[in-house]
Amino acid sequence: MDDNTSTANRVRWTRIGVVAFTSLGATAGLWAYGVNLAVGGWNLYEVIAFSLFAILFTWIVFSFGVSTLGFLSVVRSSVTSPNIKVAEQTTGTARAVAVLIPVYNEQSDDVFARVAAMVRSLREHTNRLERNSTPDFHFYVLSDTTDPETWLAEELAWSRLNQQLASEDPTQPPAVYYRHRRENKSRKSGNIADFCERWSAPYELMIVLDADSLLEPSTMTAMVQAMESDPKLGILQVPPTPIGRESFFARLQQFSAAAYGPVCCHGFDAFAGDQGNYWGHNAILRVKAFCDSCDLPRLPGKAPLGGEILSHDFVEAALLVRDGWKVRLANGIGGSYEECPTTLTDYAMRDQRWCQGNLQHSRLIFSEGFHAASRWHFFSGVLSYAASPIWLTWTAFTVAVWFIEPIINVSNQGWIPSQLLLFLIAMSLLLIPKFYGVIAVVIEGRSRQFGGPIRLFLSAVLETFVSVLLAPMMAVLHSRFVFNTLRGTCVTWDSQNRSEQGVSFTDATRDYGFHMLLGLAIVATILFWATPLTVWFVPIVAGLIFAVPLAMMLGSRPLGQLLRRWGLLCIPQEINQPAVYRSYEQTLAEYKADPQAEDTSNFERLLVSESFLLLHDRVLSASDSGAPMSQSERDQVLQMAAHDIKDIPHQQRRAILSDQALLKSLSVIALRQKCCDEVAH
Repeated sequence: MDDNTSTANRVRWTRIGVVAFTSLGATAGLWAYGVNLAVGGWNLYEVIAFSLFAILFTWIVFSFGVSTLGFLSVVRSSVTSPNIKVAEQTTGTARAVAVLIPVYNEQSDDVFARVAAMVRSLREHTNRLERNSTPDFHFYVLSDTTDPETWLAEELAWSRLNQQLASEDPTQPPAVYYRHRRENKSRKSGNIADFCERWSAPYELMIVLDADSLLEPSTMTAMVQAMESDPKLGILQVPPTPIGRESFFARLQQFSAAAYGPVCCHGFDAFAGDQGNYWGHNAILRVKAFCDSCDLPRLPGKAPLGGEILSHDFVEAALLVRDGWKVRLANGIGGSYEECPTTLTDYAMRDQRWCQGNLQHSRLIFSEGFHAASRWHFFSGVLSYAASPIWLTWTAFTVAVWFIEPIINVSNQGWIPSQLLLFLIAMSLLLIPKFYGVIAVVIEGRSRQFGGPIRLFLSAVLETFVSVLLAPMMAVLHSRFVFNTLRGTCVTWDSQNRSEQGVSFTDATRDYGFHMLLGLAIVATILFWATPLTVWFVPIVAGLIFAVPLAMMLGSRPLGQLLRRWGLLCIPQEINQPAVYRSYEQTLAEYKADPQAEDTSNFERLLVSESFLLLHDRVLSASDSGAPMSQSERDQVLQMAAHDIKDIPHQQRRAILSDQALLKSLSVIALRQKCCDEVAH
């Protein structure tokens, strides 16, 4: 029996076991719930409540089963081999690998400091090994930036980086390319597709990153080796670990990913097998497979549920699996990093975009040709957000029964509390996997990387406590996102806020004042109409009641730093910082310390600098992104510029930057005005 057959059989029996466990567990829970509801006879409200609970409890039992499987896999993998086989060295078939970094209105210094760190780390890594044993990595910064100042800052940062790399080692020409796309068509997926159509021919493999991604050189090499070891592997997703942020909320996410993440990833991989998923970044893809299979369809109907597919990564993975390619999760490869949102509001804004994208997948669940595992990924993505309004609706119907049948409730005081006890059991099934993660860390002997076993345990307790407080807040937010999407509200997909400025009382009240009032209203209603339920509901809605101060605390960077000094919420990458991240921080500090040559906008600098204008002209030509304005528009711009270049409105400058002939005319005017100003002074 070959390895592929053995793996397929193992995954098949794993899925059978998980489904059997889910069926038995869900049946037992629903039987207990039905017995409680049967007291006094069934009514319409109870039938609806039971139906909703059946969906939720089955989902929870399934998730618990996968997490348990993941815990067992983590413990077993600590003494066996990783899940992905890699060649001892690259075979040379992937002599050059493209590394794609799509950007959209990001901080240019931050983006290119990360590129610099990865290039320099790769050079050091290559120098320690035989040159022929590692592939060449060519970095492509693919810009969809719409802000003209940021666009020009990217060009300057790219030019500066290439000059630095060339001076550091003249024997290794810097393989860092920059391309600016004229139209932001289909967002990130369109950006990647444009690269594949124009520049992918020399490459067999491409690594896709986000603007905040960092990969260690050994990670990139291992990714290539894994792809060369299995010619049928279409996507290899390396789980990214969030690092580098200091707010309380960010440190909670970082600890959660580092401590609990391996259990979740191993469970997911054991269940999904070769029909895994893709998260859109920190993954390596086979270029030909991607180009042949991943032409995204356009969903019928209008946005938000129709039109362009927003969460394209799930769909791309499903299309590859449909065509016989493998999509795997690489649990055995570390050194993959990203950043996470630093405030609850930034996290919610990102979730709102993901919610709209995931709900679109409901249109694909029953589409022709997809593998059953891919359909399950689609369904899971939908339910990850739809579960919140289902929970809230179930809770409302459960409490409504108390109001509708007061006589039954008086004579059966244990009825509703028994249902809530089952609810708490369900919540426990959601929380136990967190402690799976802690136990796995201890078994693997990695507790010192989290500050020691005591601090690891205290950190897990703190993270669990905060997650319980946040659960009702996120349920309300997700429910609002789902309802807004279903009623046709579209969200914009802007760049992520990567600063750590904290959350003011005004902002917290604006964003979460409603949650606080809702929590107080729920407690007042329960206290007045169903007093016995108060003891059950107060802990559940505590997060809503304290939503405003909680949001402020979570966004606090000083509080996060204080916990760091106490040794709480530590992660291995804080105790032993990766070399590539140290290089990134050092480079970014150098960039920020470098003062601007002139106290003017990048647009004005462009028009009076021959070298800058030549650089920009080269970018337009190489990117094929030039676009002449109409003659009437040109005349209008020239008329404004004749008075003062600064009079040209900011919103018009993006179009001007794509018109090479107009830029040359404006440059003549700007240089003349500069000379006049110098003479006048």
